[in-house]
Amino acid sequence: MVSFDRTHISEVERVIKAPASGWDKKVAADLVSEMEAFFGKVDTIPQMKQALAIAGYQGLQRQIEKAVEGKTHLDAVRAMAHAMRSFALGSPGLAVASFRDPDVDNPEYQKAAGQLAQVVLRVFAGADISGAAARHAIRILKSLVRGFVLNEMSAPVARPIEYQQSYVFAVEMFVGGLGELRKET
Repeated sequence: MVSFDRTHISEVERVIKAPASGWDKKVAADLVSEMEAFFGKVDTIPQMKQALAIAGYQGLQRQIEKAVEGKTHLDAVRAMAHAMRSFALGSPGLAVASFRDPDVDNPEYQKAAGQLAQVVLRVFAGADISGAAARHAIRILKSLVRGFVLNEMSAPVARPIEYQQSYVFAVEMFVGGLGELRKET
């Protein structure tokens, strides 16, 4: 158990009082622009979260489809991984909204989530990854993308070239490890 002494409390207070970072402003601006598009269509915060998640799923789906066009097998998986990171960095508010998987009984939400899932599953199927292996691959890839994006967004000094190079290595490690999923499932 972590005990919070005065030093820890001071650090928390410093973070809370710190001015918004460039990423914070980008996330807020992205969310505001999407909310304006849905204004009048939603009445509650849960509806707003669902609307933003739907927009995120649809945007990510379009980006993945464009990235994998004309690519097959592991090249398509690589392209999808890079498209996912690119989407999250370019639309951080929508990415955050779509990171969560709320249990909702909204047909539009379920349709958008289902269509995105089908695209991702098709890409993995093209690389001979299906069934339980595909579910593990999706979970691992989502974690990889989220982890990189969150680290990039919270870095005190932006180093996009270094993050890009590290992400390329991470994607290659992920793609190289897909064979292990085929063995285990």
